[in-house]
This record gives sequence, structure tokens and C-alpha cells, in this order.
Amino acid sequence: MLRSSIFLPSDCTAQALADFEKLVVEGGAVNSEGLGQRIRNASRLLFLCASDDHLIGAGALKHPRPEYRNKVFADARATVSADEYPVELGWVVVAKSYQGRRLSTRIVSELLAFAKDENIFATTRTDERVLSFAFDCGFKINGKPFSSGNGYDLVLYLRNARDYLQ
Repeated sequence: MLRSSIFLPSDCTAQALADFEKLVVEGGAVNSEGLGQRIRNASRLLFLCASDDHLIGAGALKHPRPEYRNKVFADARATVSADEYPVELGWVVVAKSYQGRRLSTRIVSELLAFAKDENIFATTRTDERVLSFAFDCGFKINGKPFSSGNGYDLVLYLRNARDYLQ
């Protein structure tokens, strides 16, 4: 049985934050320099644990600095302003031994419930599996693929809150 919990970073133990950081680094798609501080600055952290309390999945909602957002939107040649998308969904990682079970979709869906009234952006590698999952969660590609600087391309995804308000 898998159990997920969502916390403010300030409510997490030092060990929980270290475990989160370790899993994100193992995922391989993030610059680890300053990651610990960026994790502590996130607005929400999701921990997906196995029945033995071992962390097997993670994700976060972040309010990144305007400089970072502007760079991402410029690199992607986005058709909208970065100012319209203040929230970033990121660090969605599932341990290798648990991949292929749609756990990323679970992580994203649970996090999106905390930001349903906000426009959200995310970046991820250009990958068919990710494309399908992003669309399932209401994200649409905006702009063009751009270099991550790490040997692969990224795609900018946007989720507009207006599409989900009743």
C-alpha cells in the first residue's frame, strides 16, 4: 500500500527533506547546486511512501523567482507572459523500481489539487510517455522545445486555471 502526504517544507523534518532531495537528485533531471534551499523554498512537497515508509516518489509546487520563470518562457519562445504562470510543478520523480505504474500521474494530480485556482507551468524532457501524462493532467505544450543545457531538450507545459474553474 502506497501512502502520499503533502507538507509545507517548514513542517518537514531535516531527514524528510534530505530524503526528498536525494530522490530528486537520483531522478537526474535537476541541477543539484542549491537544491536543498530550493526545496525549503517550495510551497508544497509531496512524499509518496511505500508501506515500510521508504520514499519512492516525490513532487513539488514552487513559486520560482521571476528571473528563472522569464528565462524558461523566453527559452521556450512561449506565446504568453511568464507573469501569468506564477506556480511551477516540478521535481516529479518516482524511484526506478516503482516506475511504470502511473505513479507520476498520481503525484501530479494530488499536487494540482493544492493549486487548482492558479496557472501552473512545468518543464520536462521531450518524451512520448510524458506528453501523454501531461495532457491527461490538463497541461498543453506552449512554445518550442529548448535545450536543457544537459544534453536533452525540454518542453514547456502550461495549465490554465480558467479551464478548471466552474
